Amino acid sequence: MLVAKGVAMGAADIVPGVSGGTIALLTGIYPRLINAITGLNIHSLKALTKGQFGEFWRSIDGRFILPLLIGIAAAFLILAHPIKYAIAHHPIPTWSFFFGLIIASAVLIIKHMTNKNAINYVWLIPGIFVGYWIGVQTSIAFGSGNTAVLIAGMLAICAMILPGISGSFILVLLGMYEVLISAVTNKEYTTLLIFISGAIIGLIFFSRLIKAVLSKFYQQTLFFLSGLMLGSLVKVWPWKITLRSSEQGINHAKTVTNVLPTDYPNPMTLIAISMALFAIVLVFTIEYIGKKLQAKHD
Repeated sequence: MLVAKGVAMGAADIVPGVSGGTIALLTGIYPRLINAITGLNIHSLKALTKGQFGEFWRSIDGRFILPLLIGIAAAFLILAHPIKYAIAHHPIPTWSFFFGLIIASAVLIIKHMTNKNAINYVWLIPGIFVGYWIGVQTSIAFGSGNTAVLIAGMLAICAMILPGISGSFILVLLGMYEVLISAVTNKEYTTLLIFISGAIIGLIFFSRLIKAVLSKFYQQTLFFLSGLMLGSLVKVWPWKITLRSSEQGINHAKTVTNVLPTDYPNPMTLIAISMALFAIVLVFTIEYIGKKLQAKHD
């Protein structure tokens, strides 16, 4: 069952929409996941380097985290190739699907909030503004160097363990998503190891901070993250055109801008809407199954 939940988390994290943390929350393993992650710290790593494998294993709740990681890794390996192909050959249906995933995920997180007073809803506003600002930036892409991959790993892992925002969505905002998908499909092990190293560093330094923030400002944080996702929808808008601006008549810089379907050649509007609606239905179906699994577990 833990491997199956890991597969669901990995599938959620590899597409820019539903968070693996959301899946963990819906399937009832989120508190244990956070405790296992915070167990990966300087002290547990010292125990590992000293050969104290039993202490390290207990610190990270190995019996829980290992099958979960196996499921997550399996999902990445299975889905990386199809997603890369879909983005390259069917961009409008694919990004429409991601668009629907993000909308549904944001709504779902708000739906699960227990304290829906007006003060907490206010946190949606700065989240939307920040998300929109990030989404319209053209210079936010890190590039594809090793340092960029390391930092992307640090940032993405933080998002992956937060309910409401997916790590792959952060990679999209940073312009690193297709770089990492290509690294998986092309078996670029150096890039993947650097990314994983960044993720481990991010877990060690930020997991306790995330745990502390969620324990004190849980409602406000998730409302802000929901707003961030809604504001950043501009980044995954399916209809984009590429404008080219020339510098000194030799080098060309690409600028991508969003357009309406009516201004796009072959907009595939009905297919796009259908894919977005399918994604929304899929998210709420996952929620329903999660509730059933949690009820059975209880």
